[in-house]
Amino acid sequence: MTDLDAAYALARIAWTELEAFGTSGGQRLDDDEIALLLRSLTGVLRRLKTPLELPFRDFKSFKSFWKQQGMSDSYEARRSYLGRIFEPVLKKLDAYHPHLAPGRVSSHRITEVTRRRLREGLPTAWWGTLDELQFLERLYDLNNLPSFDPKHVTAAEDIGHHCILDPDDWEADWIWRDERFALADGDDELLRFLAEMLHPAVRTDADEVERLRAWMNETLAHDGYELTAVDTISGAPVFTARTVGAGVSGAMKNLFFAADGPKPEFVLGDAINNDVLLVKNGEFCLQYDQALGAAGLTWGDLITWWRTHAPFPEDATDQVVGRALYKRLSASLHRDPKRPDWVSPERMVFRAYCRRYPIDGTGAHYPALIPQVYLHLDPRTRLERGGRDSVLGRERMDFLLLLPRGVRIVVEVDGQQHYSEGDMASPRLYSKMVSEDRSLRLKGYQVYRFGGHELGLSAAPAMLHNFFGQLVEHQH
Repeated sequence: MTDLDAAYALARIAWTELEAFGTSGGQRLDDDEIALLLRSLTGVLRRLKTPLELPFRDFKSFKSFWKQQGMSDSYEARRSYLGRIFEPVLKKLDAYHPHLAPGRVSSHRITEVTRRRLREGLPTAWWGTLDELQFLERLYDLNNLPSFDPKHVTAAEDIGHHCILDPDDWEADWIWRDERFALADGDDELLRFLAEMLHPAVRTDADEVERLRAWMNETLAHDGYELTAVDTISGAPVFTARTVGAGVSGAMKNLFFAADGPKPEFVLGDAINNDVLLVKNGEFCLQYDQALGAAGLTWGDLITWWRTHAPFPEDATDQVVGRALYKRLSASLHRDPKRPDWVSPERMVFRAYCRRYPIDGTGAHYPALIPQVYLHLDPRTRLERGGRDSVLGRERMDFLLLLPRGVRIVVEVDGQQHYSEGDMASPRLYSKMVSEDRSLRLKGYQVYRFGGHELGLSAAPAMLHNFFGQLVEHQH
């Protein structure tokens, strides 16, 4: 049994047994057995990087806990508490192989005709300079996918036997029919598979890569997709898929964000290679310079980066690290020192997003909402420019989401200063704002705006909850 299978089974048994003990009774395990089960569950989840922190260790301590928490008189309160503990765990386990998760919504724009053309036209040795096992390990956790051979437990053992030890066991096109890899199902897995075929670690011949890419794009174009370069490794391009004409071209090289002090100053350290250096006030802003993965920039990516950026004990949980990151990001958002309890519109937006998609293990695979992102930087201040606007336009975005396939979403919060001068409506400011929006959209960004008045209404939190749910689930 794989760790993933074991974790699913143990989590469901633990949830059922604890709920039975906490409500009508009928649990089948005794105190020692539930203690062993919970230790086993937390151990296997730790190997899967899915920490589960329980404030009890057996039935007796669970009862003491619910008494301390004021749940003695309510079965429903205990059920609800256990749901909040176990539902995120099972959801994160689903994220290991999202194409296998029940009820997952996937795009289905690629027709069977296109899939057949790809099967027939791509090289038989789709694994390039690697072997089948090495290639697939780059895309899937093969030790937590099942084997179809009763002599083996995992997909890694299965493929190692039938493709490496006995290479003639399976037909040459087996990968296209294997439901574990979903190449015949939705679009996402197939597009990831095709992009990986072009990766510099898989194919080293630049001419072969370009011929393959051109043919793939010609084939995929009928269904509205293309493969585009988003990064380089040792001068060789790294590709990802996007819808034709959508998303932002090019690779993210630097992300300067969350300034909580004086404006940072940049210079071109190497104008030929477009290398940007932060030379002043760097202590007041954050700089993320890691490569952007196929999933975009997620809370999990930021948590991993923040562990190295700030000092944490080795055993610090994602929840602890995420809490510290949330505090640092929040520090960059507008506040009024004269009204310490006032929640600014920016803070309301950020708080609503993080309530729906927390900065911890449960929200790790969701996109990060990055505050106060620098898009341009004019080295001169407004005073030095004689009060004139920068020729570069808007310097900062209020919030940015970096999603798969080059999709970049800007969320702006408009206060009165965006459309009025003093108490008078300003056509000049309004025109400037919509002009900058047009420029962003032409570059491939999606822009969503919220008015300060709208965010001051009592219904604002519920509205934001629904908006982010529709936005992220549509793109995710």
